[in-house]
Amino acid sequence: MPRWYFHLYQAGDLLIDPEGVELADLAGVRARALAVARDLIAADAASGVLYLDTRLSIVDDRGVAVLDVAFSDAVAFISGPGTSDG
Repeated sequence: MPRWYFHLYQAGDLLIDPEGVELADLAGVRARALAVARDLIAADAASGVLYLDTRLSIVDDRGVAVLDVAFSDAVAFISGPGTSDG
């Protein structure tokens, strides 16, 4: 099974994923990236600071970038009753 690495870009810093995770396909990679992004957003929200310019860059075991997931795309932002920005 292929190994994928989820590198985190936040506030101008890069955090490299040294271990990666084995997932069967790109659909699984995207689902995992969204789940990771949402978990990190929740942790950031609990601390009172959200970095909406944060993103995950997923690379394969050859180091080729295959997917970017912006945190701002991982959640819907509701601006008022009955409206949605996402």
